[in-house]
Amino acid sequence: MGKGRLLAYAGAVAVPLGAGALLHLWGSWSLRSPLGTPTALAVLVGLVLAGLAVAAHNALFREGGSVLALVLLLAGLGAVWVEARDSRVRGATVECMVVGKVRVTDHPTFGEGAPVAKRLYHHALDCPGGYPEEFSWERKLGEAGKRLRIAYDPARRMDPVPADENVARGALFVPVGLLLLAAGLSAAALAVEGTGERVW
Repeated sequence: MGKGRLLAYAGAVAVPLGAGALLHLWGSWSLRSPLGTPTALAVLVGLVLAGLAVAAHNALFREGGSVLALVLLLAGLGAVWVEARDSRVRGATVECMVVGKVRVTDHPTFGEGAPVAKRLYHHALDCPGGYPEEFSWERKLGEAGKRLRIAYDPARRMDPVPADENVARGALFVPVGLLLLAAGLSAAALAVEGTGERVW
């Protein structure tokens, strides 16, 4: 096996795993950054990284490679972004007092198989610093005069939550599994290049 072939195999593994690692680092940093990176900029850079990964993946193949590997690569990078987002926690907490009456709104859904209607409880708050002024949650957290601990993102890139709900919910096994499958299929597609066979 020639040196060029070995480099191609190394690239087939390095592109999905390297792109996933870079995207996770960027997503985690940008969504937690004390500099307050705007969400639109964070997503734009993430899309550019994904585009570069697709271009690098396509450059590995003379015969087009595996379509399924490309789909798995994109799905894996999307799952990386979701995991980076869900692994975030709000960086600040504040103790607020509920003021006034808790307002209730119902949000119906339509169509067969639609999720159940959602009811939201809107709590008007008096917080040090004035933020948040209102807090909506799927259950009533208290009447006027009740003190609540609220976790929030100082850069306001994500909605506040009760402090006891401010936990990371990311799960790396899904994106890692998808990217490993993409790498395996890419390597398999390289192995059959020139044989007339095709790995989907």
